[in-house]
Amino acid sequence: MVTFHLIGVVLSVSGISLSRMSSPAASSSLSKLVRRSTRLKSSPYFCGIAGNVKRQTATSPFFASCTESTATSCDKEEEECSMQRDVIKRKGSDIKVEKLASTPTKKSKTSPSKAKPSTTIERTQSFEPAWWGNILVDRTHSHITEKTTNNSHGINVHASNELNAPDYPPVHTLILGTHPSIASLSKNQFFGHPQNAFWYLVGDALQFRRCDAVSPSTNKPYVYFYDHLRYGMDKIIDYDKQLEALVSKGFALWDIVQECERKGSLDADINREVANPIKEFCNGTMFHGAGRGVKRIVIANGTTGASFFVKHFKQWFREGGIVAAEDELSQRVFKSAMNSARNASVKNGGYKRSGRVIQVVCLPGVSPAAAKFSYTEKREAWERGCFTPGLADYNDWNKQFDFQSMTTPKKKRRTQKDELLSMSASTLSSQKSLSSSPSKPPNIRILSSDIAALTPENEWVDLKVPPEELRPSATLTNGQCFNWLVVENDNEDDIADSPSKKSAWGTHNAKEWVGPLQNRVLSIRETPTTTLYRVLHGPTTGASDDLRAYFRLETPLAPLYEEWSNVDARLAKIAAVIPGCRVLRQDPLECMFSFICSSNNNIPRITKMLSSFRQQYGNFMMAIPAQNCDDISLYSFPTLASLSHAAEADLRNMGLGYRAKYMTETRDLLLKCGREDFLLGLRTETNSQVVQDSLIQFSGIGRKVADCIALFSLDQDDAIPVDVHVQHIASRDYDPNVLGSAKSITPTIYKQVGDLFRTRFPSYAGWAHTLLFVAELPSFRGVLPVDIVQEMDEWREREQRRKQDLKKRTD
Repeated sequence: MVTFHLIGVVLSVSGISLSRMSSPAASSSLSKLVRRSTRLKSSPYFCGIAGNVKRQTATSPFFASCTESTATSCDKEEEECSMQRDVIKRKGSDIKVEKLASTPTKKSKTSPSKAKPSTTIERTQSFEPAWWGNILVDRTHSHITEKTTNNSHGINVHASNELNAPDYPPVHTLILGTHPSIASLSKNQFFGHPQNAFWYLVGDALQFRRCDAVSPSTNKPYVYFYDHLRYGMDKIIDYDKQLEALVSKGFALWDIVQECERKGSLDADINREVANPIKEFCNGTMFHGAGRGVKRIVIANGTTGASFFVKHFKQWFREGGIVAAEDELSQRVFKSAMNSARNASVKNGGYKRSGRVIQVVCLPGVSPAAAKFSYTEKREAWERGCFTPGLADYNDWNKQFDFQSMTTPKKKRRTQKDELLSMSASTLSSQKSLSSSPSKPPNIRILSSDIAALTPENEWVDLKVPPEELRPSATLTNGQCFNWLVVENDNEDDIADSPSKKSAWGTHNAKEWVGPLQNRVLSIRETPTTTLYRVLHGPTTGASDDLRAYFRLETPLAPLYEEWSNVDARLAKIAAVIPGCRVLRQDPLECMFSFICSSNNNIPRITKMLSSFRQQYGNFMMAIPAQNCDDISLYSFPTLASLSHAAEADLRNMGLGYRAKYMTETRDLLLKCGREDFLLGLRTETNSQVVQDSLIQFSGIGRKVADCIALFSLDQDDAIPVDVHVQHIASRDYDPNVLGSAKSITPTIYKQVGDLFRTRFPSYAGWAHTLLFVAELPSFRGVLPVDIVQEMDEWREREQRRKQDLKKRTD
């Protein structure tokens, strides 16, 4: 009776009426339910039924009681396993799925009387190619494969005459998946799995964001992507817009396999497949000649996808119509096909190449199962092999079209001004360094003439500090702090001429900054001979003393530069062109929360997060006029008291993501162990290791973040924050074996790297480390001696070759 009661609950939740259980298939499903009903409460099998019955998780009181792990299992089973769907519905078109005979599974050893449910193998079909012709021009036609066909491949090929739409470029790059996953088919989307890297990569290339990159079942970020995406939540667009953004630049999407039998979504499980007519597409004999201009074919699923491509298009290699791209991965995976082509050429005279030759590029797989490469490694490879050359082709076409439009009156000029074409298609070289720097114009334009109009009664005050002791351009812009905005000088008359000698202060655009500092808003100006400041908000009394303490001017810098230069010839060259680089003494609470936000992050995002944080929990100080947006409101940094009621959910909504939990937990622990006084007490500690150990007890603070807080706010001058960049400095300049055989920075290696700096620079090792770190920043590259830059470039190339050789050996 209990069994049938449970079945009734399941049927009720799933929307199945007992009056519809008369068919053999339904009887089979009912039998399975009977066999498994006794394990229903402890098993995620309820989710596995979703392929045969309708899931109603939103209204189901039974499913609402499932644990989070059970729900995750359900989602995984629904998206990754074949769930015996009879019909997959996509935009009103039913694509029938052929069920094949299933293989009975072995009985469980622990429960021999209870057999596992049989697993069906589905025969599924891929989509039609997505290109601008059927996405942007013929919008009535989707990229779903139509059942009415007119060629031997089962594809609706349309007319072969070219589509007349001068607003869009020829297709230059054809990107090929292997075959759509279950998730992609159910969503009617190319690369539709939420953890597939493809659309994240496209977004980073074309200036949008795929989604928030947070798991809907666990509400946790996809750590593989979350902190590496270039654009924030305000850049999220839906799938249709993402597809339009891609195809409008001349990219096209398709799959290698048109239809196949497969159990689940893995490429390795594909059997009895039929390939899509990719060669015909590229020859321009179908889809309105869409592929006639294809220059490169990109294999999106790594070596597995490449093996399917070679299997079905090896003859195309032999004919000379396609060749492997020159990169190492493509040469390796297509080696057999290229050897076969060369043998054919030697043996039979080969095939004469006529017209264009298409390069085939194999890139790291975008599938969630392809975890060998990090997201940033994949992005670098995809930019190099796909997006950069593709966007260069688009730019060339765009320039040529504009020239023809201007010089040929009879030619029809552009009439469609699609919003997607207004998106920047500049090459990705400009995106490789997205962090703010003094040599780049700020995103928000603040003019010195506008700042001068604020509180005109307050005059400029000279700190009377020479350039060799302080250069704000080398101190405020190197990642120590995140509260200063660059001011553009639009009145050169009030600043003395820069010295003719090329040096740090003469090569950066930034000469003035404005920002909140404790209870004031200050404007700081760098001149060739000194540093000035002006109080824009707050008390003027004591401002000089507070600013001198902030810059730690009680510590003479020139003698330290001389001492370091005597023991390090390379540092001596850097010190000569980057003078006045100091370590700040920031408010410890502000520094602590700022560097919690810095983990796995970049300077623009950190600054944006902290701006929202200040606005929500700090006190309004004043508004700063800006040229290209509304006035900028400046707020003080929040106190622990003002943060006492801050909720994790509120911080997440502000864009802090998983760091929100760290912020609230750190706040709570600080309130228990002495509040701000606890942090100020660490300034008097003489052992930096004790300070590090005290800080890493707080949530979200590891050794590197602890050392940043210690160095930049707690006067721990021998603290060495070690990240991959600092490890590179140590390996390149001091000890090439410091990393050993380890692939990451372990606690032992972390200490060894720090000791290399502390041993070489006994006095203020953290300051010397900061100067060397600043020299590695792209914004200071232009002031460095040529030999230093060459050393950096040559070492970087050697490291890349070493890593490539290591990968070859491991492969």
